Amino acid sequence: MALGRVIFITSFKGGVGKTTLSANLSSVLAGMGHKILTVDGDFGMRCLDMALGLESDVIYDINDVINGKCRVEDAVIPCGKTQNLFFLASPMWKPENILPAGRFMDLFKYLRTQFDYIIIDSSAEESPYYLSLASAADDALVVSLHQSMSIRAAEKTGIKLRALGFRNLRLIVNCYRNDFAKGEALPAVYDLINLSAIKLLGVIPYDQNVVLDQEKGVTAFGTADRHASPYEAAVYNIACRIKGKNVPLFKNVSKPKKKHRYPLAF
Repeated sequence: MALGRVIFITSFKGGVGKTTLSANLSSVLAGMGHKILTVDGDFGMRCLDMALGLESDVIYDINDVINGKCRVEDAVIPCGKTQNLFFLASPMWKPENILPAGRFMDLFKYLRTQFDYIIIDSSAEESPYYLSLASAADDALVVSLHQSMSIRAAEKTGIKLRALGFRNLRLIVNCYRNDFAKGEALPAVYDLINLSAIKLLGVIPYDQNVVLDQEKGVTAFGTADRHASPYEAAVYNIACRIKGKNVPLFKNVSKPKKKHRYPLAF
């Protein structure tokens, strides 16, 4: 049996777009025909349910599953807007008792048999839960804003992840401003590569459609617009690279194609 791959989306810096990337990447991979589970790993600061438009649907969470209060199937919620996409919430409040890391490993061992990809949206805090979820993952995507200070935070995150045993680390640069890069107000892509020891996987441009879609609880390619937004094209490229395809960094980003030209099963 082929086991699913667990991807840890993380940064020790808050506000860089981890939750947004988790929601949109999960949605695109699901649209490619894969069975996807996206997990909110930010105990006490749950927001991924809102990004997926599921805030009214959560009854049980991962803490309930691990404590035996419900079955996995009771806590995993199908995302009705996107076929093949499922969600597992974190608790709204941090549990009083820290759960053993082994229980997380056991849970994800089972989840791997049920899903093709499991996307974990991490917290920005190195808590016991952060470490437990990280230990259950195969790969890590470190998210940074298009700023030198944010890149430094990503580098520190990478150092910690390597110490935890991660070998497959990739960098996602979010809110990239090409106009500022051309004017040398912000680092260009090649500068970003040189600033970080983490291999670059994708660049997501600054796009106001991200905020507008997220406020509606709509993920990438979830609107009726004819053309894809720049951020949607960028996330699509990232999903292709995760699957092992060789896709140019900015393919179709400046001039996205019509949505029906993307092979997605939405």
